[in-house]
Amino acid sequence: MLPTLIIGRIEVSDADYVTATLGLTARLGLTNATEFELRLPYVYRNNQTTVRPIQDGSGDNDIINRSNSGGDIGDLELGLRHQFNFDTTPYWIGGIRLKTRTGRSPYDIDIDETTNTLEEVSTGSGFWSLEPSLTMLYPSDPAVLFANISYIYNIKDKVDVNGQDVEVDLGDTISIGGGMGFAVNPDLSFSLGVTHKTILKSKVDGRESDDAKLLHLDSLNVGVNLRLNQRSSLNVSAQAGLTEDSPDFQLTVRVPYYF
Repeated sequence: MLPTLIIGRIEVSDADYVTATLGLTARLGLTNATEFELRLPYVYRNNQTTVRPIQDGSGDNDIINRSNSGGDIGDLELGLRHQFNFDTTPYWIGGIRLKTRTGRSPYDIDIDETTNTLEEVSTGSGFWSLEPSLTMLYPSDPAVLFANISYIYNIKDKVDVNGQDVEVDLGDTISIGGGMGFAVNPDLSFSLGVTHKTILKSKVDGRESDDAKLLHLDSLNVGVNLRLNQRSSLNVSAQAGLTEDSPDFQLTVRVPYYF
């Protein structure tokens, strides 16, 4: 339960968010070491919020339940990756990713003053972002050790908040991770790893608000990959949140097809 202060009254709120994303990803090999990636996601969200004011005489009738759901195109992403070496180990791969703002921004949606929640669901962040990354692969037959680091830089922009134009600078994200992939046989492999993300405090008009919070998201990642044929495979991965700020559970299913 999350305590919330809203101009003259104290209330307790409980929020449950479920997000399903269907993503279409295309990759094109530019050279034997460089590839281009395009990803177009469709995002569906179901948000449920329960709010109860804490005041004298409040009862069960004061509990307010709100639910909204919907889906739309998310934020289009463009990426470029390059492998720096082939003859020596470990292998190093650098990448750069640009996220656009084609999805529905939360700043373009009206707020329900009763529950202090968005009246519709958002399918994008509302901001452009740029993410450089570096990945290390170290083969150790029959396993492969991997580690990666990335930094998401959100480009600040002016948005409308309560009828006023303010400059919002979303907190950037620092991400590090590592783990191991293990080949069971030529067609089946699994991976195990951990990921840590630190989301820095956001700023409004160049200043951090009093309720700005530094977030730490840690997760345990487990994945299985099965080759279906020479052109296609099935990849299933699951993430379990290890900290309070992390999503409880995430499931990802991919079916890559090679032309």
